[in-house]
Amino acid sequence: MGQSPALPGGVTRGVLLGAHRLAVRRVERKRQRGSGIRVAKCTRGTAQSVGAVLTGRVRTGMLKSMRCLNFAAVAAFVLAAPSEAQRVPGRDLLYYPIGTLAEAPSLALDTGDGFQNPAAIWLPSVARIRGTAVALNTGTDRGVGGQLIAIAVSVPDDITVGFSAVHASIDGIAPTVNDPAPIGREIPYNTLVLSLSGARRSLKHITSGIAVRYRTGEIGRTRGSAFGLDGGVIAEHVFGYDARIGLSSFLWGPGAGEGDDASLHTAFDARVIGADSTHQARVGYSYTFGDGAAAGHYVFISGRYSRWIGRAGIARTDAYGNTDTTLRLALGLRYARYTVGLSREDSAGGFDPTYQFVLSGVFR
Repeated sequence: MGQSPALPGGVTRGVLLGAHRLAVRRVERKRQRGSGIRVAKCTRGTAQSVGAVLTGRVRTGMLKSMRCLNFAAVAAFVLAAPSEAQRVPGRDLLYYPIGTLAEAPSLALDTGDGFQNPAAIWLPSVARIRGTAVALNTGTDRGVGGQLIAIAVSVPDDITVGFSAVHASIDGIAPTVNDPAPIGREIPYNTLVLSLSGARRSLKHITSGIAVRYRTGEIGRTRGSAFGLDGGVIAEHVFGYDARIGLSSFLWGPGAGEGDDASLHTAFDARVIGADSTHQARVGYSYTFGDGAAAGHYVFISGRYSRWIGRAGIARTDAYGNTDTTLRLALGLRYARYTVGLSREDSAGGFDPTYQFVLSGVFR
C-alpha cells in the first residue's frame, strides 16, 4: 500500500479524515449532553464599539463610510454562535499560509489582501485601489490547491474597505473497502471563505482592521457553514525604532468553544541594516496560537534591494503528535505599481514542496 499524502505538519489524508470525524462526534456528544447554544446579545452599544475599533472615535462621516461593515460585524456576532454546534469541514486546508510571501501571517504586507490580517489592506492616501491574485499548489502527491482574489479601495477619513474570496480543495480522495483500490467517485473536500474587511490608520503609526467572514466547507456528504469576526493590528516604528508588531485573529467566531477552529497570530520584526525601506535587511519572529498544524514558531529574515525582495525562514510546527521543521523561501519584484512574487515551502515526509504565486497591483 502506498503512503498517503500529507498536509502541513506531516498530516496524512487518513489522519485528516479521521480527525474530522472525531471532531464531529465530539461536538455531537456535547450537544446531546444538553449544552445550550449561546447567542451573543447585540445592543446599540455593541454596534458603536465595533465602529470604534476602526475609527478611534465616533464621527458622523466615518460612521457613514463604515455603515455597511459595522452592520455586517454586528450580524456576525448574532449568527456565529448558532454555528458552534457543527464544525465546518475544510479547516485543515487553511493551514497553508495562503496570501503570504514567506511572511509572518500578521505581518503579511506584500500582497495587501488582508486574509491573514485585516489591517494589511490599508492604503495610504496616494493610492486608491489595490487588486491581488494568489495561486497555491502542493503538487500531485498531495493534490491541494488554493486560490485567492482580493480588492481594496481607499475611502475618505483614511479608511480602506476590501473584499476577498479564498477557495481551497484537495483532489484524489477516493473511497476504498478492503484494499487501496479506489471505488466510485472521488470524495469532495473543499472550503470557501468570503471576507468583508475594513482598516484605518487610527494613530500615526498604528493601523487597525476588522473582517467579517463567511466560511463554507464540504467533505463527502457533510456540509457546513459559519460566520466569523476577525481583527488585527499593525504597529510601526515601535519605541522609536524601525520595528513592527503584528497581531491578528484568524477564523474566530463569537461563542465558540471546544474544538474551535480559530488561531491567533503574533509577530515582530525590525530593520538591522540599511538606510531606508528600499535598501534594508530585517529579522523577525512569529508565533501562532492554535490547534493543529497552524500553531508553531517561525523565524525569518528579509531584505530589499531597490525593486527586489527576498525572504527566508524556518517554521516549526507541532501537530497531532508530530514535530516538523520546514524551510520557506520567497523572491519578489516590485516594479512601478505591481508586485510579483513566488514562494516555496518544504514539506515533511519527502513530499513535493508547496509553491505560491502572487500578483498585486496598486492604482491611483
